[in-house]
Amino acid sequence: MLKLYNLIIQIFYLAIKVHALFNHKSREWKSGRKDLFNKLNKYITDENETVWFHCASLGEYEQARELIKKYKQNFQNDKILLTFFSPSGLNNYKNNTHIDFVSYLPIDTQKNVKKFLKIVKPKIAIFIKSEFWFNYLNQLSLQKIPTLHIASNFNKNDFILKNNFTRKILKKSSHFFVQDINSKEILNSYNITNTTVIGDPRIDSIISNNKLNVQNEEIKKFCEKKTIIIFASVWPEDEHIFVQYIRKNPQHNYLIAPHEINYCNRISKKLDVELLSNLDNDTEKNILLINKIGILKNIYKYCSIAYVGGGFGKGIHNTLEVASNNIPVIFGPNYKKFNEAHELIKQNSAKSIKNILEFSDFINNQKSWFDIKKTQKYFEENQGSTQKIIEFLIAKKL
Repeated sequence: MLKLYNLIIQIFYLAIKVHALFNHKSREWKSGRKDLFNKLNKYITDENETVWFHCASLGEYEQARELIKKYKQNFQNDKILLTFFSPSGLNNYKNNTHIDFVSYLPIDTQKNVKKFLKIVKPKIAIFIKSEFWFNYLNQLSLQKIPTLHIASNFNKNDFILKNNFTRKILKKSSHFFVQDINSKEILNSYNITNTTVIGDPRIDSIISNNKLNVQNEEIKKFCEKKTIIIFASVWPEDEHIFVQYIRKNPQHNYLIAPHEINYCNRISKKLDVELLSNLDNDTEKNILLINKIGILKNIYKYCSIAYVGGGFGKGIHNTLEVASNNIPVIFGPNYKKFNEAHELIKQNSAKSIKNILEFSDFINNQKSWFDIKKTQKYFEENQGSTQKIIEFLIAKKL
């Protein structure tokens, strides 16, 4: 089975190389790994022990951000290496003074893994959410390096649990910090008992960021005029909701924040927008198009209600950031794999829609379904997951 897995990894890498000829993201993924080991050799030294955090992309980094901060506060002499799988993670994460070196993750071949671990010599390896690279996990176990999985989710149909090969490698990991009791019970049913339920670490990161109360005066002034509906992290698949609604409801003011900046041109051709980069404080337009990255989480506080995109595509984006600002959240039907979305619906903090009629109805009747007190209580009761992990590391002397 390991031979088959390694063959799949090689085929995947070849596919990326071919795709890179036509696609800038694949090209960046490939070029970002050029000369990677020389760069690691340059920055990783034996002077301090290194703790290795790995995230697939930016969303996983948000789950790790507060943990990285608390880790550095408690283990000041350790160096922190952060690796990403995707360019969107490495390119868009904000500089973090608690991180000593940031890198792409070398592709998961046996040769790469041994070379990577020989250079880094991690004291601990910490994988965020669903990053299960089996050559890495196997070699970490062989080298007796403690390996933690943070904010993992599992369901009864997961291939990695049903398959004997992948399940055996998972069992070699030191501990699983899972998001819910269901994940814990599923792991326990496969005799994986080194588990702790901690909830979603993003809540700690979000609360920490909200306390900073970062302001954007331009957007704040625009939002003072009328009711503000924000369409956040939207894709073309979301257009039948936000384009139609905006055209039919000119009485409101709108913020539109596409998930990818290059989508702004298409939106500008469909709606009469003001670009944030060209914003005139005296603009008479009622649609502000956010064509800057890295500011979305700090502008929800100016809004009255939010639609979060992705639910008519591969899956919804970050709903917790929105809900933490005590405003109603609406998203499309593809949210089943997102625990936080289910929880927000339970708390009357969010609604899922299938079409524009449902969207309009929930907008018009938000006072009848949105419960701000339950929303606030949810965040109060679900913070503290990062501290649980730190206490575990201290108790285990890792």
